[in-house]
Amino acid sequence: MEMRETLARNLRKYRRAQRLSQEELGHRAELDRTYISSIERCVYSATVDVVGRLADALGIPALELLRPASESAEVKSSSATSTESASTKAQAKKGAKPSRKSEGQAQRRATRKKPGP
Repeated sequence: MEMRETLARNLRKYRRAQRLSQEELGHRAELDRTYISSIERCVYSATVDVVGRLADALGIPALELLRPASESAEVKSSSATSTESASTKAQAKKGAKPSRKSEGQAQRRATRKKPGP
């Protein structure tokens, strides 16, 4: 995978994890939202200075935006305890939090007014 694609994927992942719009991230990093969109779509490549500004705005080290997926997986797996079994991992995965879309649907259902008697 090319470095531009790695940056695009990681930028989108960290931005969404913090529930930031491209516009809000652009405001924090003092960049135009269309430029952030172009970076995430691999239209433009970012300079080292821009990567640093994006990382600062996200509150993460710049290295995290440039780290290939295979290295991220290695870092995560090496930090896991050796006593954790495959079944424990599978159970944790099954109990994963629902997607943002389903959370929103559940909230709307919960806040709907029920008809009176």
